[in-house]
Amino acid sequence: MSYRRTNPVPGGRRERRVRRGARTRVLTQVGVAVAVGSFAVGSIAAAAVPSLDDPQTNVTAADLAALPEIATDKADGSVVKTETKEVSIKQGSVKQDDPDLDKGTTEVVTEGKPGSQVVTYDVTYVDGKEVSRVETLKLTVAQPEDKVIAVGTKEQPDPATTTTDSTASGSSSSSVPAAAAVSPGTARALGQQMAADMYGWTGSEWSCLDALFARESGWNPSAYNAGSGAYGIPQALPGSKMASAGADWQTNAATQIRWGLGYISARYGTPCGAWGHSQSTGWY
Repeated sequence: MSYRRTNPVPGGRRERRVRRGARTRVLTQVGVAVAVGSFAVGSIAAAAVPSLDDPQTNVTAADLAALPEIATDKADGSVVKTETKEVSIKQGSVKQDDPDLDKGTTEVVTEGKPGSQVVTYDVTYVDGKEVSRVETLKLTVAQPEDKVIAVGTKEQPDPATTTTDSTASGSSSSSVPAAAAVSPGTARALGQQMAADMYGWTGSEWSCLDALFARESGWNPSAYNAGSGAYGIPQALPGSKMASAGADWQTNAATQIRWGLGYISARYGTPCGAWGHSQSTGWY
């Protein structure tokens, strides 16, 4: 009968085979662990980092914490660090036509603001000094907002045409309504005085102005046209235009009248010119 040794002979072939088998199992287990770890990290990175080609990619401030500085030592003594910084994205500007602004003038509607991006670099250091920097990732944190500029397109009236219209309107006695008596202390009385003092509009011009504002608002400082949004005695559209004559444009009849007289003078020359236009078109 033969007996098999339970323990291998020290230094024998059986002991060497056992050691090689154990070492192979250990290396295999380590390799599997590394592969699994690499797959997990790659999966997480792929899920966390969106496509660089997507212009709409956004990250939040919380994402910045997921980008720590990482240092890797190389065999040649250099050190590669992963560094992240936030950079600004320059805002653009957009121009829009505005029929309420005089031609040749502009006005800023929205100031806009720049955007921001998070950029990641692999930076190589040798003896503590930076020798190279390679961009590896760029994420948009906030999109820039364009500056919006209104460009006036409103044409100024031809002075010759305005004068002709005014003369034609003033010469036709049937087109100039007769003004009724003015009660003291009213908005009409204030308007009559301001028209005479500021522009010398009396007689038929006052009659045209009286008829125009009576038709537009009934000389009511609080008159509001729900259909168009026009407001006040002169029915400015929008009413906020009258702010150029005073901050109290919403309630002060004098402020509204001052703005209305200036508008008529600039656009039509005289109240009868404005009245004639109103008669033919229904607005002035």
